[in-house]
Amino acid sequence: MNKYANRCMATCVPGMETIVAAEIKESVKSANNMRCVRGKVVFDCNAQNLDYSGMRCIDNLFKLLCTFKIGGHKSDLKELGKNIAAIDFESHSARPQRVIVSASRSGRHAYSRFDAAIEAERGLTSAGGFIPGDAANHDLAVRIDITDEICAVYKQLSSARLRFRGNDFQTMPGGIRPSAAHCLIKLSSPGNNDVFYDPFCGAGTIPFERSYYKSKKIFASDISMTAVTAARTNLEQSAVVFKADAVNSTMKDKSVSTVVTNIPWGKQIAVPDAEALYYQFIKELCRILTVDGKALILTDQRDLIHKAGVENGMNVVQIGEMSLHGLHPFVYQIFRP
Repeated sequence: MNKYANRCMATCVPGMETIVAAEIKESVKSANNMRCVRGKVVFDCNAQNLDYSGMRCIDNLFKLLCTFKIGGHKSDLKELGKNIAAIDFESHSARPQRVIVSASRSGRHAYSRFDAAIEAERGLTSAGGFIPGDAANHDLAVRIDITDEICAVYKQLSSARLRFRGNDFQTMPGGIRPSAAHCLIKLSSPGNNDVFYDPFCGAGTIPFERSYYKSKKIFASDISMTAVTAARTNLEQSAVVFKADAVNSTMKDKSVSTVVTNIPWGKQIAVPDAEALYYQFIKELCRILTVDGKALILTDQRDLIHKAGVENGMNVVQIGEMSLHGLHPFVYQIFRP
């Protein structure tokens, strides 16, 4: 086995690797040899003193411990378990450590990623010092990535709090995870003088991520009072949250410089008449956006968003794509011609 003292990997929303790579460069001055793979950014840095607190576009951060060869037959998984058991995870404790294992796999193999994760966990627990944990209760999180004949073993550095912003953050059906919301904020180029608005705020994930940056004002609204209550709890004093219909908000004419929102799309949240919703919402954007204002909309309804833009005399430009909930929504920027 070969050890890699400085190799790290950040996992992220597939499609947002470029945004994540830029964030890593900003946060980790020693980062180099950066490489983007689908849903991952691999890089070298001084891992011993790595501060990941400023990385909000990533889901998790890992340190590479070793790589070894692995076969493609199911019988080869026994060797995987032995190799995992021989790794020093620097876990010194008087009591058994609770461990969880996740895995990814690409190539031709007679086993699944779940088979690999189960065998790796079995190898750790059978060697002593470890007992099975779960997502909410563990001391060590291990990830294995199998690509063709190579298995890479990573130790997770980041805590669950990084990904979920704490256990007390409330969520709503149809929402996106904080890392995806933060990528949208990055794409909007947040400025100190922004008047920011999310008219489909749900539990407030997007305005919460916007609150990490200076602004003139942050507004958030939703047609559901349940969502508004959750958003007020999550946002506390960082935004003005109110109940309103997104197509008929109480915002003043030409008062908003930036809109970032996750409009209902696909199977996410059903709406009675999606075409009418998109048309009326873009019409409302025409009213509330400043002359040089812009809106970033996440949706997989490509035809509807373009048609609504054309009918309201607005430019609609696709600037990104995400992989969420098994679907592939795009990020659209909408602005005046």
